[in-house]
Amino acid sequence: MSGNMPEEENIVAEDYTIADVSKYCMATDLGLECVCSKRSSVTIGTGTTSKKEDSTLYYYAKQIDDELLALQSLNAHWAPSGPALEVTMQELITQYQPEVDIFLKQVKPVIQKIAKAVAKGDRLRKNGKPYSAAMEYNNALGLDEQNVRALFGLGLTYLQYNQHDKAQTVFEQLIALDGFASAEYKHLFNQFGIELRKQEMSEQACRYYQRALEVCATDENLYFNLARAYVQGGRVGEAEGALEKCLRINPGHEEGVKFRKYISSLSLT
Repeated sequence: MSGNMPEEENIVAEDYTIADVSKYCMATDLGLECVCSKRSSVTIGTGTTSKKEDSTLYYYAKQIDDELLALQSLNAHWAPSGPALEVTMQELITQYQPEVDIFLKQVKPVIQKIAKAVAKGDRLRKNGKPYSAAMEYNNALGLDEQNVRALFGLGLTYLQYNQHDKAQTVFEQLIALDGFASAEYKHLFNQFGIELRKQEMSEQACRYYQRALEVCATDENLYFNLARAYVQGGRVGEAEGALEKCLRINPGHEEGVKFRKYISSLSLT
């Protein structure tokens, strides 16, 4: 009798089908995208006066890889905003309801509007039109005040045109976001750090790299750049400590090895 049973490893359990996925997600240039919702009950009041109220929360989901999606809340303008939570396709299908109409009519147009404003701001900034660039970035931030690309663009505009007070405000907004140092924004992150040092805003540059290290403590390049910012601010002892951590992670870091020799020469003078 047992000989007629299929081996366990050969049993394939389909948790969801392509048809299930198609109810939720649409294939776009960003991969699979969708809007979904989740109902929750909140108890208001206590004792005999307490009552339950139902609420519906809406989310935007974007594909990360074959199995994972990044889930973000939607703000009052229907823009995905704030930190993202990773969910599997199985969790999306079993725990959330599809909202295709909202995606097509509300969310997708806002995402496109933000992307268009940021891209236009980038072009204007690179073409030497800071005031027009700032206006476009602010248009994007009006829809999503936590948009990292727009904040980087606005901050770079202010830095490159010596508007330090305004740059400081953007700087504080940026470092309050965990995602500002993610790989997705690597080029902008590096450019912003360079501009801080160019403008001799060494204190801000130190805080910038320190904050990034709170998010990613194993990146030798962050320690290297922190060491450079420390030296610029005259904090040689702290620079040595940061560089030591850089070379502990990657002993072959060529720039780090050269910079250690330079710092040693400073210590001797």
